Amino acid sequence: MMKFHNVQDQISKIAGFCGMVISITVAFYLIFPTGQAQSKFAMLLVSFGIAVSLSVLTFKALLKSQR
Repeated sequence: MMKFHNVQDQISKIAGFCGMVISITVAFYLIFPTGQAQSKFAMLLVSFGIAVSLSVLTFKALLKSQR
């Protein structure tokens, strides 16, 4: 999936991916209101799922543009 030139490059890309997932999760968690029907944990899981999906798509597009 990802091409790594050395260990430092690998750590940098993984840290960037994790940071992106965390920041998108927090943003969506704060944006989505939690009503009486939803629990906060359920909204956190939905936000995490959206964040992972967006991050994977972003990294795939970035890698495809670098070819």
